[in-house]
Amino acid sequence: MRYADPFRDAGRPETTDRDFLLTCSCGTEQRLDAMTRDETGLITLYDCVRCTKSIVGVMTDDPDLERHAPESMTRLQERAGHHLRGYIIGSRVDVALRPEGSERELVLIPATPYFFVRYLNV
Repeated sequence: MRYADPFRDAGRPETTDRDFLLTCSCGTEQRLDAMTRDETGLITLYDCVRCTKSIVGVMTDDPDLERHAPESMTRLQERAGHHLRGYIIGSRVDVALRPEGSERELVLIPATPYFFVRYLNV
């Protein structure tokens, strides 16, 4: 599973992880395709190339997982990831859909830091 998958399913079949740009809290600007990707669990995690912290995640939008997420996070649910076409995407920093050569981002996806608190231990 890749971060670009919900965007491809939304009618942008040419979208890849290379089209997403972010700046980690350590200051490193990078594209998702350059990051280390861990697909061993329910969540695909992208780690910063410099500090190796997981800063982006994507998972399938499974209602069963909502039942197992910590109850204390219920009121923060709206900040625990973006639900998009059968997926939940989350990040510790803003992510820009900005294909190479573009002068500005097409879409800015706001950070949802509670994504990691809510879903990482599911």
